[in-house]
Amino acid sequence: MTKFRTNLAGALAFATAFGTIALTSGAPARAADDEAQARQACRQIAKSRDWKGTDADVRKEKGDRIVVTMTGERKGQDRDRQCVYNTKTDKAQFED
Repeated sequence: MTKFRTNLAGALAFATAFGTIALTSGAPARAADDEAQARQACRQIAKSRDWKGTDADVRKEKGDRIVVTMTGERKGQDRDRQCVYNTKTDKAQFED
């Protein structure tokens, strides 16, 4: 009976450790994915508005918002706009 308890305790300790690793390693990966999606969505908006040479600076805000500062050129003029990406709806929009 003691051997069974030792094996059970060891299995539970392993499961707890694995669960902790899985939970802590998943959050940064999700954040990086969200930032990549935000950057891509905002670049697509800029492209549809005929922007050239775009650059995107991404910063996470509270809640579901990721703000991407887009810089580029349109019709020979330098532009910069804030693009807001919502992680729940996966939608982006320029703040004009």
